[in-house]
Amino acid sequence: MNIIFAAASSFSEQTLIALTKLDHNIVAVLTQPDRRSGRGLKKTENPIKFMARTLELPVLEYESLTNPEAYETINKLAPDLLLTMAYGGHVPDKILKIPRCDTINIHPSLLPLWRGASPIQSAILHGDKKTGICLMRMVNELDAGPIFLSHEIQIAPHETAGLLSKRLAELSATLIKNNLDDILNKKITPTEQVHENAVYAPKIKKTDAAITWSMPAVQLLRQIKAFNPWPVSYSFIKGKHFRIWDAELNNHDNLRHSPGKIVEVRDKDILVSTGEKMLALTQVQLEGRKKTAAGEFARGFDCQGITLGC
Repeated sequence: MNIIFAAASSFSEQTLIALTKLDHNIVAVLTQPDRRSGRGLKKTENPIKFMARTLELPVLEYESLTNPEAYETINKLAPDLLLTMAYGGHVPDKILKIPRCDTINIHPSLLPLWRGASPIQSAILHGDKKTGICLMRMVNELDAGPIFLSHEIQIAPHETAGLLSKRLAELSATLIKNNLDDILNKKITPTEQVHENAVYAPKIKKTDAAITWSMPAVQLLRQIKAFNPWPVSYSFIKGKHFRIWDAELNNHDNLRHSPGKIVEVRDKDILVSTGEKMLALTQVQLEGRKKTAAGEFARGFDCQGITLGC
């Protein structure tokens, strides 16, 4: 069958590789145009475009799929399947109706929980014990289509969004490898979602990563884990931007210290008071410096007794 794969993130790389090993024809990889990034704001191609070119697959890129040229080009390719995964753009209903067989989206949550832009981060932020991958039919409403199959995994306490994304990306590739043909051959019938149970995961902004030290330590730890590797939780120390990449819970009660105060500098971490309990910072980064172990940072920066956020 002729397949168009729509993606733009490194999260989708393993699934693209899995697709190339199936007995189907990838007629195009649909992706986002080059964006300006980095300090020099140079135009950079996304990981999927780079991989597609490496694999010598045809690439399509549009600022918007409402562009009439997008419809005409995709229609001429006569795809049997449009498969999307972290594409990063709206697919109009007109294009969803082009494929002869189906339009399928790979979504990293247990739908209808965490529809939307940040399902992996939202699962960690809210302390979910499990997440997973859903293969669903695409419809006009966001992530609301019937589900062909879902696979559940446990979220480990130590996992950041980056680590969890890696596991989910591997799972996605496996599910496509093992189940795509059965879906296309109508051996798997999709089931409607329970729409009244839908919960949405909003798009993350850099400002969401600012730490409010009056919050409980357990909640701050979830935030730090959820926003690693982007946008990275942050505070301020002596007026300088201070990124906090990782941390651990410390069960000591905070009975007399104001939230955000560095209570103790230890060999491997920095103990900070919060609104409830203590938080041990384990990996930090001061503006203008590289990411480092918190204990190592503290040996070169006098921070005992300082209140973060100032």
